[in-house]
Amino acid sequence: MRRNTIEMRAITGALAASLLVACGGSGNGGRDIDPPPPPPPPPAVSFLISTLAGGVIDVPYNQTLRVSGGTGARTFSLDSGALPDGLALNAATGVISGTPDGPAGTADFSVTVVDSASPPTDDSQTFSITINATTLGRNDTIAGATPVGNGTFAASISPSGDPSNSFDPDEDYYAITTTEDSTVTVDIDAVVNGSPLDSVIEIVNAGGTRLATCVAPAFTSPCVSDDEDTANDLFDSFLEVRIAADATVYVHVVDWGSIARPDMLYDLIIDGIQ
Repeated sequence: MRRNTIEMRAITGALAASLLVACGGSGNGGRDIDPPPPPPPPPAVSFLISTLAGGVIDVPYNQTLRVSGGTGARTFSLDSGALPDGLALNAATGVISGTPDGPAGTADFSVTVVDSASPPTDDSQTFSITINATTLGRNDTIAGATPVGNGTFAASISPSGDPSNSFDPDEDYYAITTTEDSTVTVDIDAVVNGSPLDSVIEIVNAGGTRLATCVAPAFTSPCVSDDEDTANDLFDSFLEVRIAADATVYVHVVDWGSIARPDMLYDLIIDGIQ
């Protein structure tokens, strides 16, 4: 009798297990559990800029075609048109650089960027670069400001033309124009050139009034800088400024010593314009 009872329990247990499997049971009431949804795909690659700074014959040129989004490495290619003679597009970085040979004029071209997604995403943008035969003249006034975009620009400070004890500064102006709200960095590098320039920079409006939208994270400080934020750099200067969309502001570069000479060279480095 005991043996029959043991056999009956074994049969009953096996039957229950079979019914549990048949019903899809695993402690979930017989319901299937859906797998979690896959993460959304990253945004497609797209250009962040649509304008490029002009250049000058025999003066080195460097501009970056800034993009956002996409997956993995990006590849840039010239779709149509041609770059000015002497300039080339780096397919891996999107940097247009070189030294314009001439002739002076405007070159129109289109560039496509493709990412490494599967399938890939891409974006195309039309650009133009104007090459001037000579520099655009003295840029020591707001009216004569040199337009610049993102990139590195080699320059020398414009002398005031007055005696060294005059209050008129040796100075340059550069115009920055945005199409979207932008956080722009402005960096003056003279030390790297072995230059004795001791720069001061400020950001002003068309009337020459200094802005108060600098210094992260609040951006409520006056837009003026004498020295970099490092203990070892007391000659170069750096600012970060918030600029509204569809606005033009001016970078004012001043030599602290007011002793402009041909060796007062500096690099102006602009980034973040949208």
